[in-house]
Amino acid sequence: MNSRNNLGYHFVLLILLLFSFNSYAQNTEVIKDSAIGVPSFSEDFLSGYHTGIKIVSAPFKFDEKDWIITGSVLSASALAYLLDEDSRSFWKRNQNKTLDEISKVAKAYGEISYAAIFSGSLYLGGKLFKNKNVSITGRMLLEGLFYAGLTSTIIKTVSGRSRPYTNDGYNRFKPFQTEIAYTSFPSGHVTVAFTLSSILSSRIDNDYATIGLYALASSTFMQRMYSDSHWFSDTVLAAAIGYFIGKAVVKFDDDSNNNISFTPYLIPNGAGVSFSYSL
Repeated sequence: MNSRNNLGYHFVLLILLLFSFNSYAQNTEVIKDSAIGVPSFSEDFLSGYHTGIKIVSAPFKFDEKDWIITGSVLSASALAYLLDEDSRSFWKRNQNKTLDEISKVAKAYGEISYAAIFSGSLYLGGKLFKNKNVSITGRMLLEGLFYAGLTSTIIKTVSGRSRPYTNDGYNRFKPFQTEIAYTSFPSGHVTVAFTLSSILSSRIDNDYATIGLYALASSTFMQRMYSDSHWFSDTVLAAAIGYFIGKAVVKFDDDSNNNISFTPYLIPNGAGVSFSYSL
């Protein structure tokens, strides 16, 4: 197994250990309730379809607050665009071996292949073990990755922005390019990272988990600039896409009221995580 695959394996294993159902959970009635009404594959498909329709139609129902948020995101992206060259210079000046190692983990968290394996494992695992909420969480993650990824891919293709390592400059655009060197805007890795973190933090609903999840997403945010793969503005817009679409999926999903409660605990031989569910 090469180093990249080995890294991916350990990444997925770590996430699965953190978020897998704990066999020592004592609240058996809650666990039993979580098995009630596990959605069928057809119900999952319909839920994903309904969620997509609601996401696409949401801008037509925006109120003043929503438009202010949208304007703020666009303004932040525009400001970041003006700082792209300075940001690149900063990261090029601050390369070291420690950050190189951190960069490997940070990049892995934004890899779509690892995210898809993790999400699919939750989704199918929940069905296999008759756990409704785990399956729904997996479904939400898959929905979020699809809709956020589609949004990011469309913008990438239309904009055709050159990546920093091409040395073409931050304002070089070649629309409708499929060459990877011209798919910089926005960052796909950052989109994936913030989609995962926004959905998982909402489902787990625990302050410590939220801090950890967004710390991982933020590390991916910085890694894409550190590796000279993206401009600052690429990562800013991508973070917004992942965050807001992730939150929209949780809000619009047909089973949005089913939540996971997360509680860390210590045992004599180590530490663990217990989950409870509300229906």
